[in-house]
Amino acid sequence: MSKRRRLTDAECEILRKNPNVKMAVPGRFVLTFDFRIKLYEYWNSHSRTNQDIRDYMSVNGFDVSLFAGTNIFGHLNERMVRDGYPSNGKNKVPVQVQNFRSNEENNQYLVSTGRFIRRNKGITFSESFAEELYQAYPNQTIEEGLKKAGIDPDMVGYQRIYALKRRFEDTVFPGTEKRTYSSEEIERYSSHPYVQRITEKQFVLKPAFYSDAHYLRDMMHINDILKVFEIEPEFLTISQRNNIRYKLRVWKEENREYVYDLSDQNLRILNNVMKAMDEAAEASLSELHDLVPSLTKQEKKCLCQIIDPVGKDPGGKYTKRYILKRIGISKSTFYSCQKNSHYGIREEAKDLQDEEDVKAIQQVMEYKGYPKGTRQVYMMMKDITGKQFGINKIRRLKRKYGIICPVRQPSVNRKAARELMERNRKANILKRTFRMHRPNEAYLSDVTYLNYGNNQTAYGSAVIDAVTGKLTGFVLSDHNDLALADSTLEWLKICPYSHKALFHTDQGSLYMSDQFQRKLKKMGIRQSMSKRGNCWDNAPQESFFGHFKDEVDYSGCRDIGELDRMVYEYMEYYNRERKQWSRNRMTPMEYEKYLNEMNDEQFEEYMEKETEKYNAMKVKAEKKARERSKTLGV
Repeated sequence: MSKRRRLTDAECEILRKNPNVKMAVPGRFVLTFDFRIKLYEYWNSHSRTNQDIRDYMSVNGFDVSLFAGTNIFGHLNERMVRDGYPSNGKNKVPVQVQNFRSNEENNQYLVSTGRFIRRNKGITFSESFAEELYQAYPNQTIEEGLKKAGIDPDMVGYQRIYALKRRFEDTVFPGTEKRTYSSEEIERYSSHPYVQRITEKQFVLKPAFYSDAHYLRDMMHINDILKVFEIEPEFLTISQRNNIRYKLRVWKEENREYVYDLSDQNLRILNNVMKAMDEAAEASLSELHDLVPSLTKQEKKCLCQIIDPVGKDPGGKYTKRYILKRIGISKSTFYSCQKNSHYGIREEAKDLQDEEDVKAIQQVMEYKGYPKGTRQVYMMMKDITGKQFGINKIRRLKRKYGIICPVRQPSVNRKAARELMERNRKANILKRTFRMHRPNEAYLSDVTYLNYGNNQTAYGSAVIDAVTGKLTGFVLSDHNDLALADSTLEWLKICPYSHKALFHTDQGSLYMSDQFQRKLKKMGIRQSMSKRGNCWDNAPQESFFGHFKDEVDYSGCRDIGELDRMVYEYMEYYNRERKQWSRNRMTPMEYEKYLNEMNDEQFEEYMEKETEKYNAMKVKAEKKARERSKTLGV
């Protein structure tokens, strides 16, 4: 055998310039700890060969031709197979990862968790914890299992973790796991229909086990497969289970054997197998159901071709019709895929044509850099590209490829306001029946602006009783916002309003807000709104604002506080002293008292008169509406 050559001084000089090299002399070559970690992770996630090491070092600035004739790649590969994850080594290179293996305090802590035990001079995973990690492996890594148990993997050490990983993957040396079986265990499993032989030192399964269980090998963990066959997983060592798993993986159908046993246990096991296969099949169909909507026409056709030769299962459950229904493919689609040899080809051709046509649209939109909408693209296309598409095709292609004109985009605020209006608009429950209620059963409200002082503006929100005309509240604010509307409701809380009273307004944004409507609902008050743009539906409230602005000279107020005092004084005057012709020439307070003192018979007479007035008003309003419609309101 030829002797491996050593690095030359010139080669070492070149290698020392690489930041990933810690030492390079003719007899010794050392990589930095950080780079060894990255190299190991790359090697471990690939095929774990010398070539993986060569490739990773090559892309990290190493001239791999310098190592020709040496055994550096083989030596590195051998070290990683033997030692696993790199440790800090003897050189004490300062890094963040520490080696806890010699730290007695950490060992004591790990043992105290109950998941590790002392063995010889060190510690190792307890059998119960190793079994718990094995149950979840490889879907859950050992490191993830440790973190889930509240244990830092760095404290355990990567050597221990890697040793357990090799044990799980059946790469431990022969004879490291042995166990003997007690007489009770031998007696329990000697009559098992799938156990061929069990002695004090041996446990062998029949070929029939592998014939019946190999269908489950890709569906279930080996522990779950053993449970299906009524064999306790913990009865076997991990190495034995790995061996069974390997035999299941390489088992061939032609080696099939049967168990001719009609015992209760065997029938129960066969029932478990069928149930497990049924659950796995249903899970697979559910996954397909979620996948089908994203498939192309050609992929759907391939799937249907796979389903077509499927025969009936012994139980008669998994028919073609059942499978198609579970995965969400209609019968018409299935038969189209089978009979139409061109199924999906037209759609693919259309997609290719669309990709070509959209280039013409993009060319027009990029012309001279000015933004263009759909209609402008339609009108300019022939002059710029020599092609002409219909305007609907242009719209379709723009939608398909997400092409958006940057100018005159729909207003987000307008859209939000429209959605709010559609969601929170209330019906006109009051319908101008202003006088046809008891006092404190119907309220009208609105907001007006008040110009005062030196070009200052305040906003006033008023609430009046629709029946008596009493001014229930009048709130001022510098801003027309939700706080103003909320303050209005605070005034209303003072009033003895009846259960399910009506609160009528226009369709202003304040009254449309979710917050305002929730507050009204909490107070037990129903909300009513005028028709859009119709001031007559809230006429008494509009009339009040007119009287206030005609009768109160507030233009000289210096601030909103002075204006507020003037409003309060007018409110007292309006309710207690200002009489109203249409309310028996009484003040609102007097009229409220007058109605409350009526007995039921007197109130019925009052309602009859008000109903006659209301009907006459409707007739008059309808006549005016017809006359107005003839001239379109001009």
